[in-house]
Amino acid sequence: MTSQQHIRFTLDDGARESLHNAVAAARRASGTEQESDGLWDAWKALETAEADGSFVLTARELYWVGMASRAEYWRDVETMTRVLGQVSEQFNHWSMGASK
Repeated sequence: MTSQQHIRFTLDDGARESLHNAVAAARRASGTEQESDGLWDAWKALETAEADGSFVLTARELYWVGMASRAEYWRDVETMTRVLGQVSEQFNHWSMGASK
């Protein structure tokens, strides 16, 4: 997998917005310029969704989304667990060749 491969995700109602908000919170808390820039790119990618709610992340953006997987960036732990579980499940499905 290269950092520029595109992976399409589709999250249920409110999940993309929750993820978007968590990435924004992680960006506000970031300590380095590299971290801030990476989280900015991921935040912008999450902002751009198709009519069906799907969005595309590069592997690099997905890495930075992972940096937002700390409970303090989320409304509650249950939401974090549910949303990141969906992302993980879809990534695993993609990595096994389903959507390449």
